[in-house]
Amino acid sequence: MDGQVTDALQVNGSGQSAAGDARRSDGSAEPALSIAGLTFFMVDAQAKQVVWMESSGLDFEGHAGLCEAPLSSALRHLSQGDQRQILSLIQKTITTGSGGPIELGGDDLGRGLTLTATRYEATGGRAFVVAVADPDGDGDAGSAAVRGVAPLIRHLVESSPKSVLVVDSFGYVRYANDNFFDLFNIDDPAFCIGRNISHIPNRIGKTLSQVVLTTLARRAPADGMRRFFLASGDAVSLQFSLVPFRVSAGLGGVVFTAERKSSGDIDYAQIFNATSATLIVVDIKTRMIVAANQAARKAYALTEQLMELAPITETLLHPKTFVALVDQARKGITTPLQATVSGFDGVSNSKRLRASIIQTGDSVHLLIESKH
Repeated sequence: MDGQVTDALQVNGSGQSAAGDARRSDGSAEPALSIAGLTFFMVDAQAKQVVWMESSGLDFEGHAGLCEAPLSSALRHLSQGDQRQILSLIQKTITTGSGGPIELGGDDLGRGLTLTATRYEATGGRAFVVAVADPDGDGDAGSAAVRGVAPLIRHLVESSPKSVLVVDSFGYVRYANDNFFDLFNIDDPAFCIGRNISHIPNRIGKTLSQVVLTTLARRAPADGMRRFFLASGDAVSLQFSLVPFRVSAGLGGVVFTAERKSSGDIDYAQIFNATSATLIVVDIKTRMIVAANQAARKAYALTEQLMELAPITETLLHPKTFVALVDQARKGITTPLQATVSGFDGVSNSKRLRASIIQTGDSVHLLIESKH
């Protein structure tokens, strides 16, 4: 049996299974194993089939209830690390009679799902592996009271003019409406649905991945206006909301909704770019550049990729200069500070810098204006 289970799932660099899009002969999609709400799964080692109970709480695809799929496609939406963990657990259990505990899905959010497995032998020596999940302490993870939250969410948001994304408690994308795919310029939903949001920033943009994972970790709602960097490198200002929800122990997630400013609002981004002064906005806590107008981009050879490369104190400004600017801004000092700015084109210039504090909700930013 050694090697047979491991060979059953071959993944390429994108994490897609050898089964491709895993569609049945009738054209419908095969269900895939998900971590959120999982209470058990069983593997028929001879037939290389997986059977599990899919919770109705987060079922957007109509697969709730007892599901079955080939081992080669059942794990296709899990990260490669989780795939390897599960395959190793199955193989060890077949060989030794038991396996685990292993932790799944806990790398990004600090909490995972614990699985242990046991081998059972039927008449004729046919081997089965049954893996059982820890109910996470609250005692109702496998409760029959878990209802169809997913159909309710879908009903509420399907006709919404807003862009909507639903991510489960382990970071996996469960649903997104057409407005979401249009807004974030996503051509193929298959590259997002079922994937872990922390593994697809090149599909949806780093900003969205970060805010969703932060909300899942904090389990607290968030809303406001923010610039979201898209996968293309462009950015869009969105009014957004993130609302966590919980169905049962270990089963829940977050609903992200967003929309552009209404056409009657002032487009401050155009004003920001129209001014001839170089303007840079920096997150005081992380010291990362979050925005720069066209004058600043030209003056310092800035691009979106360079802005995300490192804090401003490792690129344009000396750390002491940045601290001095923050101190002046907090004291309300308007006298410019003479300092050296090192552009990404390798040219350093002496500039007169003036800074002011911008606070939006819990976020505190420093607006830096430079003059010759």
